[in-house]
Amino acid sequence: MKKIAAIFSFFMFYMSYSQLDSDNKHVESTFNTTRIINGHSNETLGKGVLEFRVEHKFGDFAGENGGSTTFFGLDNAADIRVAFEYGITDRIMVGLGRSKGFGPYRGLLDGFVKAQILTQTTDNKIPLSLSALLSSTMVYTRAVNDPTLVASYPDFSHRLAYASQLILSRKFGERGALAVMPTYTHRNYVAFNDQNGLFSLGVGGRIAFMKKFGFVAEYYHNFDQENLRQDFNNSLAFAFEWVTFGHVFSIYVANAGGFGEQQFIPYTTGKWSDGQYRIGFAITRKFEF
Repeated sequence: MKKIAAIFSFFMFYMSYSQLDSDNKHVESTFNTTRIINGHSNETLGKGVLEFRVEHKFGDFAGENGGSTTFFGLDNAADIRVAFEYGITDRIMVGLGRSKGFGPYRGLLDGFVKAQILTQTTDNKIPLSLSALLSSTMVYTRAVNDPTLVASYPDFSHRLAYASQLILSRKFGERGALAVMPTYTHRNYVAFNDQNGLFSLGVGGRIAFMKKFGFVAEYYHNFDQENLRQDFNNSLAFAFEWVTFGHVFSIYVANAGGFGEQQFIPYTTGKWSDGQYRIGFAITRKFEF
């Protein structure tokens, strides 16, 4: 909780900072959307902008659970998320969503708040953009009767999980962008071979081939405790994105099955070498009020 409290201090800092660079021109659209692939980018929605977001991940492309018998995973759904996200100011946004869930946590309501603290300027007086993210999920499905399973949820608090993240990014000209995301996730109830708190470091990048078409990559490395989490893997994803007519369409391949930091960071079990990667897509539509 101390880590989460520390992130709140950045939101307070934002209030004092917001007028410092008003005379400098900000670099715009480091990334095309509020996400890189699975994880958040530094971007926030503009003030008064409501975004409807639909995300879908299919089943394993190959391996034991994939191949032609499942039409390379398209017959199965690993996870589905539907959400509304809103820009309170040009620098602060919030979001609420519902997802199927992946791993032991199934049937999730999620919420987050994200704030831009620093924004890269064209004169490089501020060389990086910095955003802070706080998010949480809650399981709403009925608990199972087996006390040996995580989904038994003995107390209500066991249904909750949290994440805090800093997103440092820089845009290089008109075609390139790079982001680094130190992240801490905490789940209140985990299996015996897991750990409640998990530190991770994410790295993401984008290369634009044309003004509205680009290639994106994202990787999260988990710093596990020794002898724990031996069945889990790091999240790796690649995507192509297309910006058109008020929509941003992203189609990607990832070994992670869930959405949200509390899902894809700690619960990625798929191995690329075993064909345990899946096709996914995200579609967004903005409405201005």
